[in-house]
Amino acid sequence: MKRALLLLAIAVPALSAPVLVPALAQSACMEPAVPTMPDGKTAARAEIIAAAGMAKEFMSKSDEYQLCLNTEYEAAVNAMKAEAAKDKSKAVNAKQLNADREAKIVVNQKKKEEVGKAYTASATAFKQANPPAAK
Repeated sequence: MKRALLLLAIAVPALSAPVLVPALAQSACMEPAVPTMPDGKTAARAEIIAAAGMAKEFMSKSDEYQLCLNTEYEAAVNAMKAEAAKDKSKAVNAKQLNADREAKIVVNQKKKEEVGKAYTASATAFKQANPPAAK
């Protein structure tokens, strides 16, 4: 019984791997995780400074992600063109690839805007809760 379960545990993933490979091969680009901003009213100064760093890092990684999507798209179109040059029956139609790429970029761009607004709100709330000392 144990041997049958062990074989099943090995065989099922091995047999399903070819099915998963195309889905995994769709994009090597990894969208960065959206950082959580602290509550500026209760956050310590160090938390606001850290949040600024997280926001900047997210923006930078998002730019890299979008560049990666564009690079992948260009490579895919070039590969399709090369294939079409070899086999005239294969037309180059990159509309769906382009639509998928653009949709991912739009979603990521909105996340960048949301992170910027969230950081600004946190920093503003922090400044209001912690006004500078009078000189």
